[in-house]
Amino acid sequence: MIVIVHGYDGSEPGHWQRWLHDELRAAGADVVFPDLPAPTAPEKDAWVAALAGVAAEARTPLTFVCHSLGCWAVDHWLAGVEAPRVHAALLVAPPSPLLPFEPVESFLPPPRRRAAWAPFAARTLVVGSDDDDYASVDEIAETARVLGSAHRIIPGAGHINVASGYGRWPFVLEWLSDIGAR
Repeated sequence: MIVIVHGYDGSEPGHWQRWLHDELRAAGADVVFPDLPAPTAPEKDAWVAALAGVAAEARTPLTFVCHSLGCWAVDHWLAGVEAPRVHAALLVAPPSPLLPFEPVESFLPPPRRRAAWAPFAARTLVVGSDDDDYASVDEIAETARVLGSAHRIIPGAGHINVASGYGRWPFVLEWLSDIGAR
């Protein structure tokens, strides 16, 4: 099952995550895009509980496609689960683990436990930008290093959202195919 996890404030119309969801549904993929509680006033425990509910209903291993704060929600969920059934994860524009933004305090710092990611780290990719206001290139690389995964930096991609021109993003479909999730 492919689980698309939005970040702070959700994924507005035109966001690449909405496009991805529609593309996958049209192709008959097993995909969910849960509305996490209170996206503009997120609480880690509520988001983790929502992800736990999705995981409990899944009949197949999970492949996460996360944006921004959604990356840390999945990280917190993984830290509290023994032997999760996870196939892979795409972490797009994870924010700084030290982000000075009060509405997301309950998520910080993220646990980033390498052992939790190890079973699928080879199928995990952290993607960031060299001009993201919410994380530096060094923080993106450090997150990937700590998790034991690969990372990729996209020049001039901002926060990899609608504001930076990311609506239709075929790269994600290619990644899903490459890691055997489609």
